[in-house]
Amino acid sequence: MTLFKQLVMVCLFSACFFSCKDESKKTVGEDSKSEYANFVNAMKAEGLSTGNILVYEKGEVIFKSSNGLRSINPIDSLDLNSQFRLASVSKQFTGMAIMKLKEAGKLDYDQKVNTILTDFPYDNITVRQLLYHISGLTDYERLIAENFAKEDSTKQYILGNDEILAEFYSVDPPLDFEPGEKWEYSNTGYLVLASIVEKISGQHFRDFLKEQITDPIGMTNTTLYNYQIDADPKMPNRVFGYRKALNQKDLIINDYNIVNDVRGDGGIYSTVEDLYKWNMALANHTIISKEYLDEAWVSGKTNDGEYTGYGFGWFLEYNPGEPRVVNHSGGWVGFITFLHNEVDAKSGFIILTNDSGENFEAIYDNIENIRAGKSYQMPRESVYKAMAKKIYEKDVNEAITFYNSVKADTINYRVNENDINQLGYLLINENKVDAATQIFKLNISEHPKSANVYDSYGDALLMQGDSIQALANFQMCFQMNDSLMYAKDKAEALEKALKN
Repeated sequence: MTLFKQLVMVCLFSACFFSCKDESKKTVGEDSKSEYANFVNAMKAEGLSTGNILVYEKGEVIFKSSNGLRSINPIDSLDLNSQFRLASVSKQFTGMAIMKLKEAGKLDYDQKVNTILTDFPYDNITVRQLLYHISGLTDYERLIAENFAKEDSTKQYILGNDEILAEFYSVDPPLDFEPGEKWEYSNTGYLVLASIVEKISGQHFRDFLKEQITDPIGMTNTTLYNYQIDADPKMPNRVFGYRKALNQKDLIINDYNIVNDVRGDGGIYSTVEDLYKWNMALANHTIISKEYLDEAWVSGKTNDGEYTGYGFGWFLEYNPGEPRVVNHSGGWVGFITFLHNEVDAKSGFIILTNDSGENFEAIYDNIENIRAGKSYQMPRESVYKAMAKKIYEKDVNEAITFYNSVKADTINYRVNENDINQLGYLLINENKVDAATQIFKLNISEHPKSANVYDSYGDALLMQGDSIQALANFQMCFQMNDSLMYAKDKAEALEKALKN
């Protein structure tokens, strides 16, 4: 199975990824403030970035820190003025923009999209369905990958809404499902929402956000960025995404994507202090009245009445009658972000990182630990990273020997099927197909009852030219789990090719 970009849903993260420093409870208050600092300092001492963090309780900021790199070329450190790409955390601002138009009497949530965007090729999708991720629109990234033709193969294109909608209208792809039939997270839907704002307001989405949302509440370091690949003297505090190379030594820029100028589903850059202002403006109803927020924070429903747990750009982490908690994660190129707002308690936290999620799990879980009065926990080392280092320093056999020697050491190492699978695909990306094949074979021996490991092994075998064994593994995958249609599709395509 290909290595897809991960949409980070941090509410699913578990403390099982960490080794305990101390399980004893702490007194919430001054001790918790010092515990946040102790955690960040401990991570920093190990050379581990924690990005920018802000924690607030009952409307008061109790901790904020900055630890990491703003850019790697040239090397420059983060500070509290650093502006991070928010990725999908931007969606709540798009939701608010739609709410502001509704407040002004310029649209209705149940209005058909094609009454606003007249070239929109679907006549049964409403604004509300876009907000709730139940529209059925297909993924624009896939559409661009399959259909966009680069006139100049040497150019790094940067596409935005206009180019993508033009491609959409030209291709006119079928819906993935009938509107309202089910919930499926949709970046395309929020792209369309931003274009609706532009059509109705007559303003660029950037200007609308500044005039209607960010300026009124003093978010002076927040902007929908007109993306540039290189450093921009007009935005000196802009943060760049990066990642650690598979050899675990080099740093590599991870900031560009062909659709980096899309607005609505992402693209906003901000700081932790500006986002604190945003959360407090929501809690205090200073950006829009309570009645609009009450509606925005009610779960959407599918046609059969099933609640989705998603509002107008926020995930909803509460039940009716309970104190309201809304949040959203974001993941794009090197950025992983999270904005948590306990609205009624006026408490929450903000995490902004740019190292491709290297330490995000530790940051998130330890904020939750410390808020619960517990001590911080240092992360365990991922065994796949240690294995990758040994592959580069010596060979894959050394890495497998190392794995067998530490796989039972769950105190110091994180060992799981998904990490080993990820290592295999990362090796393929580095053109180390033979090493990847051995890693996937190892994963089968360790997890013989997991269907997906056979599919991954099949991918590597096919790249090696062993079509017969690749086919057998694709078939085994689907035989073990008939919901894994990708394996069935690969097997059928390969069978057809072998017959010709």
